[in-house]
Amino acid sequence: MRRKVFAFFIILAVWIIFAGKITDDVLIVGVIASLVTSWMYSDLLFRSSNRKRKWTYYIRKIFYILLFIPVFFYEAFISALKVSKHAFEKDPTFSPGIVKVKTTLKNITALTILANLITLTPGTLTLDFDMKDKAFFIHWIDVTTAEEAETRKQVIERFEKWLEVIFQ
Repeated sequence: MRRKVFAFFIILAVWIIFAGKITDDVLIVGVIASLVTSWMYSDLLFRSSNRKRKWTYYIRKIFYILLFIPVFFYEAFISALKVSKHAFEKDPTFSPGIVKVKTTLKNITALTILANLITLTPGTLTLDFDMKDKAFFIHWIDVTTAEEAETRKQVIERFEKWLEVIFQ
């Protein structure tokens, strides 16, 4: 019960911060949403891990995440430049298509984050993931090759290497 109350207050505080102001309607909706959310999901928020790891493990993981953030912003910026170049072309030269790209990641959290990173990068959109083949189906605005190894290198390899290190 203590966990649910704690989760309620944390969720309500986040709600108020994101709302940007405290009014009656914000508080009423925030309290209702926080009650429902904390009642349904507080067990997920406070589940304990069976693995006992040293504190250095978590410091190293945070360090790699902090190193990865600029890499993602750089890749997103370069992709945005490529997409905007296509937007301003008089005669479009891009060739959109759907590609299948296999991944070596095994951790479900890493796979989910990779799918989100692909979608957040301009010019690509994750459509589906095949669990059997461990492959993403990605809509790519500028398909330059049909070869799977080259497609993998151009679309997901830059993120996949970092996620393997972070989620090992």
